[in-house]
Amino acid sequence: MEVIHHDPKLYTIKGVISPQECLHFQEISSKFMQRSLVSSLNKKEKKEGALDNRRTSSNCWVKHDHSNITLSVGKRISELIQMPLENAESYQVLHYASSQEYQPHMDTFDPETKLGQSYLGKSGQRIITVLCYLNNVEKGGETVFPNIDKAVTPEIGKIAVFNDCYPGTDTPHPGSLHGASPVLSGEKWAINLWYRIRKV
Repeated sequence: MEVIHHDPKLYTIKGVISPQECLHFQEISSKFMQRSLVSSLNKKEKKEGALDNRRTSSNCWVKHDHSNITLSVGKRISELIQMPLENAESYQVLHYASSQEYQPHMDTFDPETKLGQSYLGKSGQRIITVLCYLNNVEKGGETVFPNIDKAVTPEIGKIAVFNDCYPGTDTPHPGSLHGASPVLSGEKWAINLWYRIRKV
């Protein structure tokens, strides 16, 4: 484990997912990829998402128990970060082609919006983000944290873990603001695994 920052807590662990497991996630997801969306900025709308040039990747959702491999990976990650897998949303598998990016954003739900309120009601806030890197990127594609001046380089099988909120609260931590830098050469495959306060 490499601790990169303490407040919010940000650390990486190498070799969590094997190359074969990384390839499995890519194979089961590739034909289901769609343009990634962002949450509506309209506070009165209960809208699932909208196209936005701030986020140009593609993604799809994969259930934890889609296969023995996906379930095994989920259990492994949950044990490492000491959170129950039942508190995690489904895997969001991401693909970034050359020049694609996701500009800095928060993973937490905004309680001031109708959409945020609808998500918070059942399972509560997102409190931990786990980013899983499924390949080595030729150039670019770093995960950047502008408010704390830190960055994580993609590496196959590595996970990056950070707190979205202040410890023991559902208050978003501004230091968790992060983005995916543009892929300058090659492509990038990754997974978002978001853990909530309560069972999803």
